[in-house]
Amino acid sequence: MNLDEYVRSLRGEAMGHHHGGPGRYEQKFKAFPISFLPKEKHSLESGGKILLPPSALNALSRLNIQYPMLFEISNPISGKKSHCGVLEFIAEEGICYLPLWMMQNLQLKEGEFIDIKNATLAKGTFVKIQPRTSNFIDISNPKAVLENSLRKFATLTKDDEIMIDYNNTKYYLKVVELKPANAISIIEADVSVDFAPPMDSKEATSPSTSSPGSHVSGPSKGLTFGPASTSAKPIPGGKKKKDESDSDSDSDDEPKFKAFVGTGARLDGKVGTPLGTSPKTLNTNNNNNNSTNNNNNNYTKNEDIKFKSFSGKGYSLKD
Repeated sequence: MNLDEYVRSLRGEAMGHHHGGPGRYEQKFKAFPISFLPKEKHSLESGGKILLPPSALNALSRLNIQYPMLFEISNPISGKKSHCGVLEFIAEEGICYLPLWMMQNLQLKEGEFIDIKNATLAKGTFVKIQPRTSNFIDISNPKAVLENSLRKFATLTKDDEIMIDYNNTKYYLKVVELKPANAISIIEADVSVDFAPPMDSKEATSPSTSSPGSHVSGPSKGLTFGPASTSAKPIPGGKKKKDESDSDSDSDDEPKFKAFVGTGARLDGKVGTPLGTSPKTLNTNNNNNNSTNNNNNNYTKNEDIKFKSFSGKGYSLKD
């Protein structure tokens, strides 16, 4: 498109559909945020899909463009590009409604023109997300929140900062890495997701220690989920398993349990013998000797007294 054609399009003189070749859809629309729609449509702000006019559906049908319909959107002035899906074809003719975060990524203002082309994207296998603030990681289950929120998206583009809404709070998440391409489709795709440290965390602001040209696939601490995951990442706050050697060393350092230790109490108020200590040794030899001598003396005395039958004093009834 030359300069004259571009100027005519800005004046609204080139608002008709035109096609860039067989099976190729390309069109210019005036961009407006979702907030210009009735209130019941405002929930679309936290998704990744746009609204197009009914004439766009007719043109796409004639080109035999199959579902899912994915698009490349770009700002012809700034050159910024992104990707999206379409939710409905209910917009006014010549108008495209986009989420506000998408317009901010493209540096679009209300009423400016946007180029829309149909696109074919590979299914994603991996995405790394970096929250803008740490409050997203503080959610009780950020994995479930992200999984549920991504159902409103059809595509992801590298370096985009998407927005999701949870409990009436807006969370902004930057897409820092994608595989297998810089723009992917996440419709019916098994995607492994990793969280990079939030932008306001110390770990994110500290300088990288990697050598020039090296590539770090992800932070040492993160979350990984999805059927495509091959290795589990430790979840923040989770307990790590200890090696046997660690358990042995810990068991040696821990005090062992000792039964019957302490100080005993007596009813007479005297200080008892501490439990766990041996009582004073008694002179059992002398006691044994004394008891043995007493037994021997008694036995000797008993031996001197001999038994005598029919001895003693007799009594008569007559007396």
